Amino acid sequence: MSPLYLQNIQTGLLYFLIAGLALLIPVVAFHYFRFGRVEPRRSFVLYAALLYGLVVLALVFMPFPPLASVCKGQQTTQWIPFQFIADIQTELTKRKLSGFGAAITSKSMLSFVFNIALFVPLGVLLRKAYGLKLRWVVLAGFALSLAIEITQVTGNFGIYPCPYRLFDVDDLMANTAGAAIGGLIAPAALIVPKVLPAKEVRAQLDAVGLPRQVVAYGLDMFLFGFALIFASAFTDSDATSLWMMLLLFALIRVVAPLISDGYTPAGKLLKFKVRMVDGSPAKVGPLIVREVFGPFGMMVLLIGVIAVFGTTVIRFLDHFDVAETYGLTRNELLLTVVLTGLAGFTLLLLAPVFRKDQRAWHDQIAGVRCVLDNPRSEPTTEADVREAIETLTVGTPTEEPKAEKVTGARE
Repeated sequence: MSPLYLQNIQTGLLYFLIAGLALLIPVVAFHYFRFGRVEPRRSFVLYAALLYGLVVLALVFMPFPPLASVCKGQQTTQWIPFQFIADIQTELTKRKLSGFGAAITSKSMLSFVFNIALFVPLGVLLRKAYGLKLRWVVLAGFALSLAIEITQVTGNFGIYPCPYRLFDVDDLMANTAGAAIGGLIAPAALIVPKVLPAKEVRAQLDAVGLPRQVVAYGLDMFLFGFALIFASAFTDSDATSLWMMLLLFALIRVVAPLISDGYTPAGKLLKFKVRMVDGSPAKVGPLIVREVFGPFGMMVLLIGVIAVFGTTVIRFLDHFDVAETYGLTRNELLLTVVLTGLAGFTLLLLAPVFRKDQRAWHDQIAGVRCVLDNPRSEPTTEADVREAIETLTVGTPTEEPKAEKVTGARE
């Protein structure tokens, strides 16, 4: 692969990182609004399509040349099908080469094969992820390739006074063939998931979304901090302060749910409670386990581990010169280790966003789950809409009007 192609792919990857981060919060918000959770299949397909699209755009349009370098009389269109075969022969004659090996490794042949390969992922995505029939996959590949060629021949729709890329009918043929090949091999692409209908991927109707759980936990911790500050005025030793801290935390996160039907203070405010998986009230044992393995409990455990083993780990790193091996200073290495640990801890906290029941990992360990006070209503389906329309449009049979009985005097 030429250095220019590699540079364009790197540019596409950079744009993907920027766009992916920019779209992260909107995607999460949209998924929670529509599905009640982050749907992993759709998220994977969305980001795969975004990555593919940006790399393709970088490959077919970049680098952008200076305006002064265009309109130099270059050929702008090529309408002869299979012209690449004649180009191969011309190239071999010019280089004084012959044979099958020289032909398939020529620049013209590699360019044609590259254009085929460029659209294979498109065919795989459309066929495997969205279930399109092969004819629609081929049509989509042709339409996208035609749109790219038109953009090129118009100088990116007038941005350039003349085209800087060639409109080539061979490219149109190769791209369409690539989409068709992708559609044919799509069933074998195990890594690409099928996008399921919305009704099959929605979260449980009574599940509490992870964002609401995070907000509730933060509010409970704010209350805990406020109470701790107030209580610290009445303690005069570190041991007493430690026990006071544990007592206040237990009151908010364990005792309160036991005496108030599963509600923590913030849970009451945000209208959800803690229940056992079978729906029964949460018991003291599972509630304690839940908090031990929860964010606060794990953070306390992590701080304890660092306090006990931190010096040993630093000596180990210094003994084996790990920092010098990776070209880092000692402080940079320690910062890298800490940030890596925090990143892993954050990912662990966010893992439940994909679950239908939205149970965090400490809820799964404790055998409990968070339940909404007012579960969401079942979303309206297409069948429900059709039934409602039929009910409104089809009249109820009515009885035929009876003839009035007229009474009168006989003549």
